[in-house]
Amino acid sequence: MADVSVIMPNYGYDRRLHAAVESVLAQSEPVREILISDDASPDNAAEQLRVDFAEMDTGAVEIRILETDTNGGPGRARNRAIAEAKGRYIAFLDADDAWLPEKIARQIAFMQDTGAGLSYTGYEMVDEQGEHVSYFAPPARLTRDDMLRSNSIGCLTAIYDAGSFGRFYMPTIRKRQDLALWLIIIGQLGPAQGMPEPLARYTRREGSVSSNKFKAAAYQWRLYREVLGMDLISAGRNFVHYAVNGYAKHR
Repeated sequence: MADVSVIMPNYGYDRRLHAAVESVLAQSEPVREILISDDASPDNAAEQLRVDFAEMDTGAVEIRILETDTNGGPGRARNRAIAEAKGRYIAFLDADDAWLPEKIARQIAFMQDTGAGLSYTGYEMVDEQGEHVSYFAPPARLTRDDMLRSNSIGCLTAIYDAGSFGRFYMPTIRKRQDLALWLIIIGQLGPAQGMPEPLARYTRREGSVSSNKFKAAAYQWRLYREVLGMDLISAGRNFVHYAVNGYAKHR
């Protein structure tokens, strides 16, 4: 069993979450636990999920349903789970995404071989019907400057080594909290290391924030100026790189 805690934020009862969980349970090397952190859903989703997963055969994998007291966004929900995680490695997966069966075995072996504090992999992008859209193969090494210009770490692929380097938490901003976390980790531990092959599947949904380029750009600008405190010139320089790289990444 891999000593991995899988962090999954949730809001509202949505059966798509079950497919994501099943992709974790189907790993060739089982994880230690799955922590589903419900962000104060108004529809009693947390209790329904407890019922669902109590009836599911999860083998030796523990599934825990956590709850936040008030709605604070996915970053805050993830932090609730990170604080309670028992595993050495912290991994992330969202409700409408999935892992391929060899992801954990291969990625943890990679981290142990390289000593990486933060690692990531490539991923396949699919549409809402599950049809292939594109592949994204990230660079093998990413510095803080690289990440300021383009977020090449898909949240569904990221794993960090909390056992060796301590726990890192996401800033409680509503959007771009994952990128902010990677910047924090890389700033303290040095460059992240990755595997270019696609070991996860990301669902691109119409109308999502990530698919709305104007909204995504606005959140990126706010990250530079409000979260990172960049001056106008530095923010503008990085924003130009972000826009160009984003077009190349998702065209």
